[in-house]
Amino acid sequence: MKLGLLLIGLLLTNVVTGQTWVLEKELTLKDSTHHWTSDEWGQLYQWKDNTVWLQQNQNQVPFQETFKILGEITDIQAISGLRALVFSEGQQMMGIMDNTLQVKEGLLAFFDFDFSNITQVAISNRPDFIWLFDQYRERLILFNINTAQVVQLVDNCFGGVQDAQIIQFFEFQQNLICHLSDGRFYEFDRNLTLVKKLTLTSNLTLFGYQNEIWLQDQNWIEKLKPSIHSSRIVMPTQNYQQLQVLQDRFYFQQGRKISVYRLKM
Repeated sequence: MKLGLLLIGLLLTNVVTGQTWVLEKELTLKDSTHHWTSDEWGQLYQWKDNTVWLQQNQNQVPFQETFKILGEITDIQAISGLRALVFSEGQQMMGIMDNTLQVKEGLLAFFDFDFSNITQVAISNRPDFIWLFDQYRERLILFNINTAQVVQLVDNCFGGVQDAQIIQFFEFQQNLICHLSDGRFYEFDRNLTLVKKLTLTSNLTLFGYQNEIWLQDQNWIEKLKPSIHSSRIVMPTQNYQQLQVLQDRFYFQQGRKISVYRLKM
């Protein structure tokens, strides 16, 4: 009863402050256990083991490609509607795919660059660059994917934490966000200079949206540093397996279905 009243109160708060959720479309996964992401065009990437599917908006039949050399794909991140990064932590390799899932320039092996154990990768708004985290050396790296060169790096980036576990690693407003499993939050500028450090409570998820970092706790979101006029915003759906915030859309997975919402402020 108390939970119901709380949700009603939060919903009323959203209405008063002018927040409206708009359901824009629904996407369908081949299997609910697939990993997935989407790009700026709304194209759906999904993958399992070493196989990738790309559902383009204009084609009913998705592209499919298997990368045996990668063993198991860890992550795919869309750089644009035409390119995406594919990464395998187990094989310590990555590549850039086009929108037909072809790796044009070949796969890059991190061991060739004296990296020990890359556990995180993140795309940048600067299309020639990606961010890397070498866990063994506690090293952050800014890497140019066109020239295959290290541009900037910093060791002991979290103060000497042994086997630091990063649970979220992404660029926002040209800064690199690192969220550790113990709740610590680090923000580095484009030159890998530390500009912000916080300690957050556990079980939070962070994402960049509308020029600010937001946090998610269960079924509501709010700004990391709320202003006097901000308030918690209740999610449009309460039962979902996964939420991703990509570009300016919210993607909620429920089984094989992904509902895409836009939040009007």
